[in-house]
Amino acid sequence: MSTWNLPNFPLFANIVKYATHENNVAIDDARMSTSFTYSQLVAAIVNLAGMLRGQKRQLQRERIAILCPSGFPYVVALFTVWALGGIAVPLCTTHPLPEQTYSLQESQSSFILGHPVFKERLDQLSEATKLEYVMITDEQLLHMDSKHVPECSDTFSLDTSALIIFTSGTTGKPKGAVLTHHNLEAQASCLVKAWYWASNDRIHHILPLHHIHGIVNALVCPLYIGATVEMYQKFDAAAVWSRWSDMERPRLTVFMSVPTVYAKLSQYYKAQDEDKQSELTKACKQFRFMVSGSASLPTTIRNTWRKLSGGQVLLERYGMTEIGMGLSQEYVIWERVEGTVGIPLPGVQVRIVSEADGRDITDLRDTPGILQIKGPTVFKEYWQRPDATKKEFTKDGWFITGDMAQRITHKGYYQILGRSSIDIIKTGGEKVSALEIEREMLSCDIGIQDVAVVGIPDPEWGQKVSAVVVMEHGRELDLQTLRDKLKKRLAVYKVPSQLKCVPELPKNAMGKVTKKDLVALFQ
Repeated sequence: MSTWNLPNFPLFANIVKYATHENNVAIDDARMSTSFTYSQLVAAIVNLAGMLRGQKRQLQRERIAILCPSGFPYVVALFTVWALGGIAVPLCTTHPLPEQTYSLQESQSSFILGHPVFKERLDQLSEATKLEYVMITDEQLLHMDSKHVPECSDTFSLDTSALIIFTSGTTGKPKGAVLTHHNLEAQASCLVKAWYWASNDRIHHILPLHHIHGIVNALVCPLYIGATVEMYQKFDAAAVWSRWSDMERPRLTVFMSVPTVYAKLSQYYKAQDEDKQSELTKACKQFRFMVSGSASLPTTIRNTWRKLSGGQVLLERYGMTEIGMGLSQEYVIWERVEGTVGIPLPGVQVRIVSEADGRDITDLRDTPGILQIKGPTVFKEYWQRPDATKKEFTKDGWFITGDMAQRITHKGYYQILGRSSIDIIKTGGEKVSALEIEREMLSCDIGIQDVAVVGIPDPEWGQKVSAVVVMEHGRELDLQTLRDKLKKRLAVYKVPSQLKCVPELPKNAMGKVTKKDLVALFQ
């Protein structure tokens, strides 16, 4: 047996501690229909690390992409990269080939850890980027020695880079936000304190695993405290309600999602008869708390959910890729004020500054300003973009979120008013760059002369991606044709769901489209 040890980070030290109890379940993988203990998780990490080391692969400080289904293979891949000092680059499994290729090239990934369910795409990526991939099979993970629990040693510093998550910016193309192990530990520990995570928790995980929400909040956080993560590949309303209603299965205690998912769960609920609705309401009572994030929660969804769930008031929080979670409503239900995101999380510093003159106006009430964040949860840098990184921080080290916020009179709770830039659209929990979509539309060769993409308020999706185009003379365009073209180039949530054709776009004296004037076209 190799004498190689796991890094002595709190996250690894914790999972090794939980591995000493053989029956502690870490991951319940729905696709594999198998539960894996912490002991098996540690063994799988050690075995995969040994295989990669045996291949003489250098991982320390290298970017290693991950294309695995949600479940045990993904978790093993992620933790193995970290154990060997590498920087994980999780790819979105549903993104089209060009977007995945961009992530690989932008991050300068060395190779890909993949799974057989994505064999065809892995071959395409390998051809496009000339990168090799290493396959992690279910068979490997189901047959391994789980008796040896390694020790942890001071192999790497907590300041070692751990993760690159791509986030859209006003420049259009996604930027890779780099998080360190210190960032991850700070993000997990503050949520454990604020939301009272415990080892007997069991979270129902349906979130994408290329976002901070799915990776840190719903995966790293429960594993940090020894809880169980029940993982599913994709969201299906009927399947979710079926699992919640199955009283033969272990009790679920935590659920996290986006407003769009709660809207779809509500729609399913309303379509059932009275007896079935009563059963579903009862199923909701097993949860000690439910979280809504990644987009503003509409009042209609909040109120509908509270009624159908028998009193579950969705907990709202504020976060983003660069900061993890910054603010959260109170854990106690009756302290959650609608339309607010509560108070700063433990260890997070928050201030509001005047957009006009930069004054600190945090202590004022009902006075909008730019929200800024500081603390150990804040990311290290944008990968290979020092100028972009510098631009997003103040001289005294505060991260400029780009969101407008204010504090209300009641207890000084924080309220998010929206992006200071109209070019970022939040739809169904996803953050989308309008500039990226515009660029792809103009390069589609379908006769578009000019284009502007805007977010139109929508009670279900938060915002709908909507396009206004000026067509070349004699050319026409319908929504379906546009969508068919763009689905080959962009993730489906980025593809416009509304289209208007106009003779010209309104522009200011500098030639910039005044997008606010376009919103009325869709109302």
